[in-house]
Amino acid sequence: MSQVKRNKLSLLTPRYELFSMKEGKDIQCMFGLFQTILNERRSLGRTYDNYDHIDKILRSLSRKWRPQVTTLRDLKNLDSMSLEELVGTF
Repeated sequence: MSQVKRNKLSLLTPRYELFSMKEGKDIQCMFGLFQTILNERRSLGRTYDNYDHIDKILRSLSRKWRPQVTTLRDLKNLDSMSLEELVGTF
């Protein structure tokens, strides 16, 4: 891996790890920002499996979404859900 890719990844990694829903933002806006980070990481050869992305989004939602997150985790098979399906449920 080139030094340029490493540097870009070192900047993107905290953006992914610290990603969270900002107050006043809606799900679609949050999802768009998350997709941008994923696409940038993917272009640099870094990917996670789909479940990791879904889990990250669910953990990143603001407190007002906690009841829906709990219900979703209990009722849905998150292993087979796509990111688009997840966002559509909200």
